[in-house]
Amino acid sequence: MKKIIVALSVILMAGACLFAQGITGHGSSEDYGDIEQFEANKTKTEVIIPKEIHSSDTSATIRIEYQPIHDEVRIYYECLNVTYDRGEAMNSVLECLNDFRLEHKYNVYRYLKDDKESFKKDDKGRRKAVYMSYVKFYR
Repeated sequence: MKKIIVALSVILMAGACLFAQGITGHGSSEDYGDIEQFEANKTKTEVIIPKEIHSSDTSATIRIEYQPIHDEVRIYYECLNVTYDRGEAMNSVLECLNDFRLEHKYNVYRYLKDDKESFKKDDKGRRKAVYMSYVKFYR
């Protein structure tokens, strides 16, 4: 019985030493880069304009706001209100998300919020329709 207790305690101590070594030995700041650089990149957002928007609407534009530290994307489809079609906007956004996924080597994505539509006037007084999706990518 004493041998079993001693053997279990040795195994537990060895396991604790391995976990403690992993925390203190390999978690240095050199492995993760500069803390200031991490803080600067934490709020960094890249704005990407895709080359192909997969839409027959000539007034349509697509803008992707990509946060690489969180692997999150907000994608905006904007066109004139007169030519706006929700189905075409959805299909264009899906195609652009698929292109983005392949280009940045992600496996899958899921929606973080429901898609939104809004209607507004631009600086020239034209009515615009905006379709927005909020997506998280996974490797």
